[in-house]
Amino acid sequence: MAPKLAHVNMMTDTVVANLPPEALRSIIRSLLASQPGFTIAFEENTRAYLQSTSIGGLSQISRESLGAAQTRIRCMLGCGLCYESLPVLGSLVENAKAMDYEGEFLQSIDADIVQAATAVQKSLPRSTDEKTMLNTFYDTLTTCHNQYSPINQDFPFERGLMAIANLLGRPTPTLQTKTFTSDITLDLPPAETFQLGSRQLPRLFSGLWQLSSPAWGAASISKILQQFTQYTQNGFTAFDMADHYGDAEIIFGRFRSSYLHRKTLFAATKFCVFQPMTITSDVVQANVAERCRRLQVDQIDLLQFHWQSYEDSQYINALKYLEQDDRVGMLGLCNFDTEHMQRVIDSGVTIYSNQVQFSLIDSRPVVKMGAVCEKHNVKLLTYGTLCGGFLAEKWLGKAEPRLYDSDITPSQRKYYTMILSWGNWVLFQELLETLYSIGRKHNVSISNVATRWVLDFAYVGAVIVGARMGVSEHVDENRASFGWSMDKADQEAIEVVLKRSRRLEMFEVMGDCGGEYR
Repeated sequence: MAPKLAHVNMMTDTVVANLPPEALRSIIRSLLASQPGFTIAFEENTRAYLQSTSIGGLSQISRESLGAAQTRIRCMLGCGLCYESLPVLGSLVENAKAMDYEGEFLQSIDADIVQAATAVQKSLPRSTDEKTMLNTFYDTLTTCHNQYSPINQDFPFERGLMAIANLLGRPTPTLQTKTFTSDITLDLPPAETFQLGSRQLPRLFSGLWQLSSPAWGAASISKILQQFTQYTQNGFTAFDMADHYGDAEIIFGRFRSSYLHRKTLFAATKFCVFQPMTITSDVVQANVAERCRRLQVDQIDLLQFHWQSYEDSQYINALKYLEQDDRVGMLGLCNFDTEHMQRVIDSGVTIYSNQVQFSLIDSRPVVKMGAVCEKHNVKLLTYGTLCGGFLAEKWLGKAEPRLYDSDITPSQRKYYTMILSWGNWVLFQELLETLYSIGRKHNVSISNVATRWVLDFAYVGAVIVGARMGVSEHVDENRASFGWSMDKADQEAIEVVLKRSRRLEMFEVMGDCGGEYR
């Protein structure tokens, strides 16, 4: 049945007709953030629009229409048409060699395939047509792979083929990553460590969420594996990932399986429940089995559990099932607030960590969470500490960002909103100036000062810094966060700015840690 459509006021229609695209995008984003129910209608209307329009015959994709085809694919993936995107992706793959796509475009398509695999993973095929589309796409990838094998050339869709094969439980053809070496020497130990269970771990984890989308850039698997090598060689041996971070688990599993010093590596992954479900032992065991298969391990170092709806108390049962599973080395939480973390602890489940947002901009953990962590020896693993890269020299003295410029990432759109909740751009610039002054005093960067501020809380185990694997690296800068400390004058200078912000109001408005997701 077609949805009932109401009249749009003429003056409102005039606004829609005349606002520039960037303004419309910002307004729609605000509506989605403030009115969660709007998301369903937005996605439904997006699907209807895409299904009623066309980019022309897929067999006739030309070099001129490549950009339009890729844009359409990304819209389809975003609104739930993941299976319908596969024929379009397949057409791009089939034409790759004949059209001689540029390397950067090939890498971005490879990343789109990974994102499609992640979307399919979350909505496994329900019909014969969907299964057929998925298997046909796998066949298209393997056929394309066979075209590259005789010429000893890297297959440009290697990540995508690995992800789709893993999803189907089908064999992955012998892949030809030529530049990856795993027989390296561990040159540098972690500069600072903390104790988590029986493991001594670096106080900086490399976050792999940026492998979930080409919005952060895309790279070939050979470049990604080489960067894993570089990170581990410099003492950054702990990595944070999740079941929905694209092919992060798969690539890390491949790296770990071929790495001579694999016992030094540490993988923190996640089991995330976003939608209502019935928790049973079989359901939990199946998820653990999937994590082990993708990581190529018999036991997961740290499994962090996210549960969307606190109203459904099954999360306690899920955690008890996880604790009983010998394949889970240590159990942690992700985005749990203080009250529900305490309920988990009171249930008798042993929790080693909780992953939450914590930064100079979002200091909600100091209100309630920190005291409970110290009491029960739970370590915080913090993300958002650099606010998507805003806490850096790059933004010192700069105007407010245009949120949909090509170089702005999804993380920055998120954390810009957080900055406005905390204060405003003028106050943020004052904070950057203060951090810059402290950084010059200690010969470190703004990002190092922001990281050090969070690390100096005793209940923080490690800061998770996002890594654009194969795209850019900050190994040396990350190491500069260690080996020094802020003095009282530094702390007081930062506090002069922070006390003028709305940091306490953020707790009241957004709720405790993780409240922004619920």
